[in-house]
Formats: sequence, structure tokens, C-alpha cells
Amino acid sequence: MRLLTILCLVLLSVHSYSQEVVTGPFLIIDGITYDQNTNEPVTGIVESFHGNGQLSSRGNFIYGKRDGLWEYFYENSQLLGRGNYIDGGREGLHETFHENGQLEIRGNYIDGEPDGLYELFYENGQLKRRGNYIDGKRTRTYRNGVPSRSL
Repeated sequence: MRLLTILCLVLLSVHSYSQEVVTGPFLIIDGITYDQNTNEPVTGIVESFHGNGQLSSRGNFIYGKRDGLWEYFYENSQLLGRGNYIDGGREGLHETFHENGQLEIRGNYIDGEPDGLYELFYENGQLKRRGNYIDGKRTRTYRNGVPSRSL
């Protein structure tokens, strides 16, 4: 009896942590992503694929809006970018990468707007530009350590 109880608990916990992977087709209306097969807002893990069959993107939707970590990939499976979303908007650290794997852009977002340090890098990994944002507005940009006008 004890073994049966443990087995049931294990099966229930595994089931509660698994989510269905949804691959579409999707329809976007007023910023909400719907599953065209059910006409319901998408909830769950969504994956899309390149023409060559490699993973293009993977992330989570809650009630039709991006929520949680999203990752994007080049056709060769190399990571293209990653970032967090809350209620459909960018939130927290977002990074994109050159195809050679070097960091290209790193920035922070609050309520979908750039906020804080924002950096761009050359393909060799060297810093190209650095700027600062407050509430989505650029306050200062530096290029090679010298203040600049544009990012």
C-alpha cells in the first residue's frame, strides 16, 4: 500500500509539471495570440521551427501573452537571443548574440521599456556602445568611453 501511494504521488507530480507544447497555427488579434484550432488564447509552451526543422523559438504563453523566458535560435541551432516577458511585455534582462556566439546586445527592460544599462558589442566581443535608459528614454550614450549623441 505504501509503495502504491508513493507511485501515485510521483505520477501526479510529474504530470503537474509537464506542459503541452503548442506549435500552431496561431492568429494574433489585438495583441493576444489565439490557437486557430481551438479559437482560445494560447496557454502553454510554444515552439516554432525553421524550414530546415531546427528550433527557431521556444517560450511560454499565458492567456495569449508571452510570459516567462523566451529563447530564439539561428538555423544552425546557435542561440540568437533570450529574454523574459511578463504579461506580453519585455521584463528584465534581454540579450541577443551574433551568429558566432558572441554577445551582440544586452539590455534591461521594465514594463516593456528599456531601463538601465544598454550595451552593444562587435562580433569579436569588444564593446561598441554603451547607453543608459530611464523609463524608455535614452539619457546618455558612450562610444569607446566618450559621450555620443546616438545609440
